[in-house]
Amino acid sequence: MPRYFFDMLICGNASRDPEGLVLDDDRAARAAAGGILHDLALATLPSGRHQVFVATVREYRRGPVFRTTMTIETELLGATISGA
Repeated sequence: MPRYFFDMLICGNASRDPEGLVLDDDRAARAAAGGILHDLALATLPSGRHQVFVATVREYRRGPVFRTTMTIETELLGATISGA
């Protein structure tokens, strides 16, 4: 089975995946990228600012396969959110 690496760009900060995940195929890698971006968004909200998360997925032999980008704009309206 192929090994996929998830290189992240989080609000301008880049990190390269040194380990990767062994997954069945590109479809499974797309699902994993979506899950990673989802978890990152939950961990950083609400921050009250524009945020861009990018996952560039590489496969061990083929190199970059695809890129998934998620943009979030959080706008606080009146009420205070606990912990914000």
